[in-house]
Amino acid sequence: MVALSLLACLLTLILLNVPIAFSIGLTSLGYLLINDINVALLAQRATQGIYSYPFLALPLFVFAGAIMEQGGITKRLMRLANAIIGHVSGGLAAVTVMGSSFFGTLCGSAIGDTAAVGSIMIPAMKAKRYSAAFAAALQGCCGILASLIPPSLTMVVLGVTGNISITALMLAGVLPGLLMAVALLSTALFVARRRGYGGGSRATWEELVSAAKESILPAMMPVIVLGGIFGGIVTVTEAAVLAVVYVFLLSKFVYGEISFSDLPHVALKTLYVSVPIQLIVAISALFAWIVTTEQISHYFIDLFVSITQNPMIFLVIITGFLLLMGTFMESNALIIILIPILMPIVHKYGIDPIHFSVVFVVSLCIGAVTPPLGVTLMTAAKIAEVNVASAFRALPPFLVAMITVLLMLLFFPDISTVLPRNFG
Repeated sequence: MVALSLLACLLTLILLNVPIAFSIGLTSLGYLLINDINVALLAQRATQGIYSYPFLALPLFVFAGAIMEQGGITKRLMRLANAIIGHVSGGLAAVTVMGSSFFGTLCGSAIGDTAAVGSIMIPAMKAKRYSAAFAAALQGCCGILASLIPPSLTMVVLGVTGNISITALMLAGVLPGLLMAVALLSTALFVARRRGYGGGSRATWEELVSAAKESILPAMMPVIVLGGIFGGIVTVTEAAVLAVVYVFLLSKFVYGEISFSDLPHVALKTLYVSVPIQLIVAISALFAWIVTTEQISHYFIDLFVSITQNPMIFLVIITGFLLLMGTFMESNALIIILIPILMPIVHKYGIDPIHFSVVFVVSLCIGAVTPPLGVTLMTAAKIAEVNVASAFRALPPFLVAMITVLLMLLFFPDISTVLPRNFG
């Protein structure tokens, strides 16, 4: 009864368009008042919720991504991708996918990836007479690659919330991220060629070499950061510090495109992205405590076991639920609300938590592109100066590609678990 009351209250507030953090906070506060528990517990649990060393990686990676965008690193990566494949039919669409994959290995933020790459590639596609709706739909989908390809901020939040190794989660995201990139690349080229979208001019050998030289140092960052994490040399948080220092030195002293006076502006952009996530995490810590105290997970364990004894059927049900919920709730909020409830059920069914986590994240990524929320699609549509409805009409081929990858991950767990099992 308590479980249903809490979830009903939470969903009602969300549907009334109350911000996620406040919806969770008001629901939790109501529980404290009804049960005559000191409301000081809210502040105590909120403080504990973000008092996490691994969680420091989140604002640091966001900061690194903001420095890269300001410091000209993004456009250099785009120039290399364009020199490699930009001349073929539909080449600019392929460059968008490649550029988002490159930038995803540097920033870890889906919205950051969408905005940084989209601000360069969407105008370029429109200039070559690509449909603005197609450009927005493609870039909206490509932005989610940053949530899969490490270092992923979504994986950091999930790892902290679910008490799972963040290093293992990042390793688990490598193959699914590459698989998703290939699926989006193939779909983009297929659609672009059918519509007759041309490419740019073929880069000369000198232009290719020049673009490669300019991109060598930015391309070293994921090697240093991810190599340090996966090699056990540094923690995820220490790697995030390395990323900030490296990209600042590169932007300031090598490219000369950022100055110390730019740092307050960059820091402010970082706050706009990271503070809302941290607020949700802080407020949700009390909700997680309530879930544990009331043993809400046991209620859902009994519910699912009564429905099916088959772990795969459970995964299919949860995946469908996540695809639906992801269309109107922010990914980090869903992680923080659902992971404390679902992880005990996952263990009950004997499902690998790493496999489940990847399926969970990919499902939310697809939701992040799909209206009515569709945060990455809305970001791309705004850059493309097209309404979201038009962008959504161009989305189906990419949705089919992404759901196909999701089904592969669902039914072939080794895609997610092989790297953590052998190298984690």
